Amino acid sequence: MSSEAYKANIATIDPVPGLDPSGGWLKMSVQFLVDGEHGGAKQTVFGRAIFQPGGEHQAHRHPNAEEVVYIVRGRGIALNGDEEVELGPGDVAFHPRNEWHGFRNTSETEEAEMIWAWIGASSKQDAGYILRNPK
Repeated sequence: MSSEAYKANIATIDPVPGLDPSGGWLKMSVQFLVDGEHGGAKQTVFGRAIFQPGGEHQAHRHPNAEEVVYIVRGRGIALNGDEEVELGPGDVAFHPRNEWHGFRNTSETEEAEMIWAWIGASSKQDAGYILRNPK
């Protein structure tokens, strides 16, 4: 075990490659800031997502991880099960394990920025990511 703390900066972490519309990632970029690969996390993925105007993370679930999201800037609609909840700066939403959820930026002109964490897995694969309606 390393005695040094892991430190990341959003300016130095590249967006995750290969996240495209076929996986439910529309007009958005995602950074995994802390996970199994970055920092050696065992049960956590901590990240940042930028949604372009009209961007969306389509309905999905992960049976092996809970998720918490925090809206830094912008606005949008969060899906949790069959419920839609409007979120704006300072709002936090929680998605239980295996619950269908997603987010869409409702602005036609402004980005939305989200900080999020999966608890219970250290990667997308470990979380068990499942897209509701794969194309």
